[in-house]
This record gives sequence, structure tokens and C-alpha cells, in this order.
Amino acid sequence: MGGMLRLAGILLVLPFFLQLLGMGDTPLGGGLCGEVFRAQDMALALQTPGFWYGLLFMLLLALELGFGLSLLLLPLLEVSLGAPWIRAGRYLVGTLLLLFLLSRTTGLPAPGPGGLVLEPAPLDALSLLLVGLSLAGGLLLRENGGHGAAS
Repeated sequence: MGGMLRLAGILLVLPFFLQLLGMGDTPLGGGLCGEVFRAQDMALALQTPGFWYGLLFMLLLALELGFGLSLLLLPLLEVSLGAPWIRAGRYLVGTLLLLFLLSRTTGLPAPGPGGLVLEPAPLDALSLLLVGLSLAGGLLLRENGGHGAAS
């Protein structure tokens, strides 16, 4: 089972670094956090909902990076990863997936000049890749079933 956890860790670390591809205008799109990189020096009240979605997903990708690194590094220190830790990772991936689906379909409440707005974010290939890698890592955690092995 240690190999499955290592593979899950790699899959959960990759989205953070692949998001850097979305910093410029690429054919893949901006990814989950692309709007944050395109924002100019506007007042926070005038930022688009995409900017706020980008901040939210940047936080989630950073948490996912930390969790993935823990799957890769803690077993090297002979720390056993128990079922609650694996479950926390599945909840993190589930939260990212749910917020991604909501932000791309109905939109999430985001501050705007006239109050809260619901505006769906555009869908691009990079964001689908990032969420797909996260989902694959989460599914490997599910297959592990909480059997944390320190190998």
C-alpha cells in the first residue's frame, strides 16, 4: 500500500506546480488560479469573481501540496499515516472538486461593486487537468482505505 500512497502524493503535488503554466496566456488556459495572475492594481471591491475563485483555489492547491508532501515525506521518517489523516486528504480533494463544479456551473458568491454576485468561471483545459490529477490522487487514497503504511 505504500506505493499507492506515494503515487497519490505525487498526483496531489503536481497540480500546484502545473498551475504555474496558467500564469501567462497559454493555449491551455489560466487554470484554477489564472485570474489572480492577470489582475492589475485594482481595488479589491472591483475585482472579478474569477479573482476570488483564484484565491480560493490557490489556498486549496497549497493545502493539497502540503498534504501530498506529507504522503511522500512522512513515511521516510517512519511516521505511520493513519486512517484519519487519509480521510482528511479525501475530504480535501472532495472539497476542491465540489467547489470546482459549483464555480464552473452556478458560480460561488463573490464580492462585487454592487454586493455579492454569482458568476460562473470559464472552463479551460488546464483547470480540468488540475482537478483530474487531484481526483486521481483522491481516488488512490480511497482505494488505500485508510491502511496507512510507513514504507
